[in-house]
Amino acid sequence: MYKVLIVDDENFIRERLKEMIPWHEYGLKVTGLAEDGEEALQIMEREEPDIVISDIRMPDMTGIEMIGKARLRHPKAHYIILSAYGEFEFAKKALQLGVTDYLLKPTQPDELLEVLMKLVDRLDLSRQKKERDKRTQTYLESIRSQYIQELILGNHPGYGWEEDCVNVGLEWLLEGNLRLLLVSMEKAGFQKDLESFKTAQFAVQNVMYEVISGFRAMCPVRLSVGRWLLAVGEGASDEWLMSFSGKLRDTIAQYTKHWVHVMISETGENVLDLGRLFWETEKTMEYMGEDPNEPIRCIHPSQKELAYGQWSKPMHQLITWIAEGETDSIVNWLNELGTSFLNWDLESAQRWCFEWLFTLREHLQHNDTGSAGTARPDADGLRMRIASQYKNKELLQFFRQEIHRMIKRRHGKRPHQLIKKAIQFIEKNYNQDIHLATIAEELCMSPVYLSEFFKSQTGVTFRSYLLQVRMAEAIRLLKDPTVKVYEVSYQVGYGKVEHFVKLFKKQYGMTPSEYRGALV
Repeated sequence: MYKVLIVDDENFIRERLKEMIPWHEYGLKVTGLAEDGEEALQIMEREEPDIVISDIRMPDMTGIEMIGKARLRHPKAHYIILSAYGEFEFAKKALQLGVTDYLLKPTQPDELLEVLMKLVDRLDLSRQKKERDKRTQTYLESIRSQYIQELILGNHPGYGWEEDCVNVGLEWLLEGNLRLLLVSMEKAGFQKDLESFKTAQFAVQNVMYEVISGFRAMCPVRLSVGRWLLAVGEGASDEWLMSFSGKLRDTIAQYTKHWVHVMISETGENVLDLGRLFWETEKTMEYMGEDPNEPIRCIHPSQKELAYGQWSKPMHQLITWIAEGETDSIVNWLNELGTSFLNWDLESAQRWCFEWLFTLREHLQHNDTGSAGTARPDADGLRMRIASQYKNKELLQFFRQEIHRMIKRRHGKRPHQLIKKAIQFIEKNYNQDIHLATIAEELCMSPVYLSEFFKSQTGVTFRSYLLQVRMAEAIRLLKDPTVKVYEVSYQVGYGKVEHFVKLFKKQYGMTPSEYRGALV
């Protein structure tokens, strides 16, 4: 329903215009009647009309003058001029102001209605375009977020990313100098009320996305309940990121009454560094915990800390060895680690131990319990035990004992119950647009951990397993000649038939139609 304002200094003309058109039948509603320009401007401030029908000759302020002022504050409104005067100069000024039409009094209903219908058509097209543009923008933002999530999870093949960045509108990633901001909601007051926490996170997310909407080189990724990641480019400095994080935190608190903590990563040279940056940033936040006195922190590794950087990379390898019971490989790895470990400064070694043991404990705890509602490992308890080791040699011994304890606990165990639930979710919802992050949230796990854990348990990535399930169902459906190829595509979860055909051919070496033809 579009709003209409009628402006005329003669009451009987205002009332006649209001009654002569069946406004509601044409999707219109008269929301104001004004007898002069000043009153019209006041009503426009209050009602924000879509269409203004105005006389030209009025006391104190002409319709032309009123429109000139109104357009400064209401540029999207459309104007129709009515006048008993046919002078060319009035029409010329009206056209210069962008007036939709200029009608002479007495105006006939059919004549005005024809002008209104053309204007309604224009408004409808404009509204449809805005809605279409909004849907497109939302879709693109989702694609960009998913792409960055794949990069941080290590699901990208490692090649072709330059073209992919351009295709999804993330050209700024190619410029390098990338940073990550890990944003986490304070959980105080929500320990026993997960549903309220989930509700609150949407309010926080809406404010956050609104704050960052004006930045070209910034993309949000929703990780799990109450946790987000912001990828930032253009070589943002520590000072700028600290200032921005402070404003973001204050704005969220102002509008939602909830507080967040922000951990700012080191700088990455290119997109393939994002996985490492995320892992380091997440573990640093876990290690340091939530500090109300320092809610915004920036990672600044010292030169001594850089000495153990090479040992931060093979985490997934150790997880796989523990999962598969490869004790010989683990012992060899620990022996190689020992020589370097004893030369690290104690504080760096303690942080490194926490990062590794906490991550490994998460995997094993999920595996032992098989419960999606199980609490995460006790970070404070682990931190205290590590802090009680006053020498590198003692700390190394503690680390080795913990690793061997994990091997003993994990070896011979049956497949993880959470992975079974993830597989059940895939097999039940493969025909929908599902993502790893969706399942991770269902299981109360981080997408990073679920990605690594899923592969260690099944031998394939989440995406590969989902593809296998969908392709197997496609094969079954294609055996029925009454089911169209495009129907098969939709039923196995692919909205675009071209994408389905491409994946099917890559999987089986022939298109769906060729496969069906081979069955005849």
